[in-house]
Amino acid sequence: MSIAVLVDSSSGITPKLADEFHVRLVPIHLMWDKKEYADWVDITPDEFYARLKTSETLPTTSGSVQGDFYSIFEELRGKVDGIVAITLAANTPSAGYRSAVMAQEMVEGIPIEVIDSQSVATPLGLVATAAARAADAGADLKEVAEAAKRVIPKTNLFLNPGSISYFLRLGRISESEVDSREESYIITVKEGKLTASGDKYATQEEGRNRLKELMQEKARKDTPLHAAVVHAAAREEAEEFKKWIASQYNCAELWIGEASPVLAIHMSPDTLGIGFYNE
Repeated sequence: MSIAVLVDSSSGITPKLADEFHVRLVPIHLMWDKKEYADWVDITPDEFYARLKTSETLPTTSGSVQGDFYSIFEELRGKVDGIVAITLAANTPSAGYRSAVMAQEMVEGIPIEVIDSQSVATPLGLVATAAARAADAGADLKEVAEAAKRVIPKTNLFLNPGSISYFLRLGRISESEVDSREESYIITVKEGKLTASGDKYATQEEGRNRLKELMQEKARKDTPLHAAVVHAAAREEAEEFKKWIASQYNCAELWIGEASPVLAIHMSPDTLGIGFYNE
């Protein structure tokens, strides 16, 4: 029994990590100066940040990625026994989940299950890695899907953006949730929607310290922890955060994810965050 696990590129999973975890990345798209780019395919994070420094315009996310899901579903038809496709939260403005469902309805001859992760960034990635481990162990389609679904209600996400302005510009965070754009905020997910948690700090250093405090409050030490750091142009900080987590917890899974260009549109440079769940 061979089950393929797909996850969209907002998961924080890089192409290198995708190979290690045995998952297939489905690229979300962005629009910049009337040209469309696919995450990790047409533009990398380094290229994105370099252009961001000099561009007079700002990118936006694109619409449906139905064609990308459809192409991969068709490519895998006849090569695997089934597909589990995991997407970012269905009630986000992105059309990822709806696109996957529409593509699923167009493909015949292979069972496909589309799963709403109810999150974004590394919690989405952690749902995918749980599914991939089940698939690698020989689980069937239903068992792989159930492995993913068991993780979803356990996941936590906390982000400290480099600038809240990026979230505000595209409407991912409401102006009513923010007192000042100059303060440092903690972003989390509630009912599948990104929201400012109410935590705000005068400096980014205080925001970073709050990330550690939130882990200490929410992550248990009596059971194995699955955790993934996510960053946007903050690799050194991500490495230090990972080392701290490894020193504090019994980690069954610990990796560093990177914001793809589409994810970085919202997060902004210098963003650091953490997704995790306990077994």
